[in-house]
Amino acid sequence: PSSTSKSGGENRHAEASSDRVGAGLRGDGTAPRFYKSVSVVPQKDAPGLWGIALDGKTLKTPSKAPLAVPSKALALAVAAEWEWQSGKSIRPFTMPLMALVATAMDQMSKPAIRAQHIHTLLEFFPTDVVLCRHEPSPLADYQAIAHEPVLRWARKELGDVTPTESIFGAEDIPEEVTRAASKRLDAMDAFELTATFNACASAKSLLIGLALVRGAITVEEATRAARAEEDFQTEEWGLVEGGHDVDAADVSVRLRAPRAMMSLLRVVG
Repeated sequence: PSSTSKSGGENRHAEASSDRVGAGLRGDGTAPRFYKSVSVVPQKDAPGLWGIALDGKTLKTPSKAPLAVPSKALALAVAAEWEWQSGKSIRPFTMPLMALVATAMDQMSKPAIRAQHIHTLLEFFPTDVVLCRHEPSPLADYQAIAHEPVLRWARKELGDVTPTESIFGAEDIPEEVTRAASKRLDAMDAFELTATFNACASAKSLLIGLALVRGAITVEEATRAARAEEDFQTEEWGLVEGGHDVDAADVSVRLRAPRAMMSLLRVVG
């Protein structure tokens, strides 16, 4: 995609809402492509923010808000998702960054929705896969190795985080740990909270999601931590093609988009 600045009343008032994609969805999950060119444009009324234009028309979120992100690098990446669609069709499932940005702007920017998402993350903290350790066994040893990078970060940033030998959850998480996690979540802007919530949901772990979004672990480490039990069983009993391998790839893909968005937001210039 190109990076250009548009002028003129016609372009300022024209729009290309991404909601048009949803309205035109076919049975196979694709929609007709309705544009030819994609460009990244600075927001004239909001210095430091970047938007996207399709055929010179301002791209808007499903809620009709002009798409605007505080990073040119992220805007270019989202624009690339639109640019790389096939000549005739749009495949929304291949546009994870666009989905995250739209969610951040349309949903996570609303106080009530934001509060509900934070509540959900903390509510399920006791059943975090990193905290639910199997009883002493080769599987528990495997989990300990896979979860170590996450726990190392958590103990440094949140306090005394200790796994429990129970598959039913950790009932005695220190109050200071929960407070520290809550404080981190409360301090996040809409983009970071969206990335964190999606990473946590994909990994079934608040700790993995936080560590990944903060850049403390890699996507590969996050995937291993999230899938420790499944990977152990695969190594013990063998891989079921079309099952275990697909699940592993799905988790990895779902974790890459939030990490990529946060990395792009940190790019200066």
